[in-house]
Amino acid sequence: MATQIKRLFVNGFPSLYGGAGTELHHQIIVWRKLGMEVHLIPSWEYHQEPLYNEMATLGVIMHAPGDWSAVQPGDPVLGFCNAEFLQALPEIRKRTKRTVFVNCMTWLFDKEKEAMQKGEIAMFLYQNEAVRRNVMPVLRQLNGDSQIQFLTFSPYFHAEAFPFVRERDTDFFGCGRISRQDADKFAASTLHIYDTFVSPVLKHGLFLGFDQRSENKIGRPFDWIQIAHNQREVSQQAFYRHCRIVLQPTDTTENWPRVGFEAMASGSVLIVDNRGGWREMVEHGKTGWLCDNERDFIYYASKMAYEPHLRDDMAEEARLRGLELGGLEVSMESWKEVFEMMGRLPE
Repeated sequence: MATQIKRLFVNGFPSLYGGAGTELHHQIIVWRKLGMEVHLIPSWEYHQEPLYNEMATLGVIMHAPGDWSAVQPGDPVLGFCNAEFLQALPEIRKRTKRTVFVNCMTWLFDKEKEAMQKGEIAMFLYQNEAVRRNVMPVLRQLNGDSQIQFLTFSPYFHAEAFPFVRERDTDFFGCGRISRQDADKFAASTLHIYDTFVSPVLKHGLFLGFDQRSENKIGRPFDWIQIAHNQREVSQQAFYRHCRIVLQPTDTTENWPRVGFEAMASGSVLIVDNRGGWREMVEHGKTGWLCDNERDFIYYASKMAYEPHLRDDMAEEARLRGLELGGLEVSMESWKEVFEMMGRLPE
């Protein structure tokens, strides 16, 4: 029998920077607008987290790290791409069987597959329908239980946090890339692309999310490229104010890249890989550019530097595209359907 979901628990804590943490942040805003009682059970000490005060203001209930005592039978417990959640599943399922995993990658964790074999995950949620179609058959082979659900939801993007920038400094052409510092987030040819594309004015680059791992992969950036370890050194908003284009070749296949929404909301034209979630997010030649090789990255970056009117038109189209994909109303309706399905899961 279905039960109405009135509250949910999340193993983790939201963040201002980084894919899963920012996704969680924005979904909490939707859940609270829907009247959902939201509980956070982090895996670490969280009182100094940048979003602590906002969570308190939103009325989110925060528990001690690893404290599952408030969870009751029938309560959904979510893990947003959280390895600690997968480790904690046996303890969580002593209290509720409604365990929900949101995998933000395009591949499966070993622990995720192990949990599927054991029947420890009741529902899998995806932001990207193509990813759901690819990984669901693999998981189904491990456990054929028809009660285990696989759903896609429309994640909310809080565009108000990233104001559209219409005027930028004209003395230089601002470009950059933003991600975690992981080496895989950088294509080996990154510096070659940045060095080779041409501009009618001086180029000024900014890499937000860069450390020794990144440098070991691609080398030391040129003097005209500023580097920042994370958002404490340069905020995301400052990054997008700088960047007329986000020029982002990677070695990864992105699922549903949050930085795409940030760039579209901010008016920074995306020049990205023609694979993964970028294909669903970016309309090639209209809201950004999808690239098959380093020559494409160089060509489209140069085109954006020399064709400001086209660039501005694309930035406006991308802003509208972002609102269409990550708007509040469509996300709220999507989450209502998800909560309805959660209410049908075994307790």
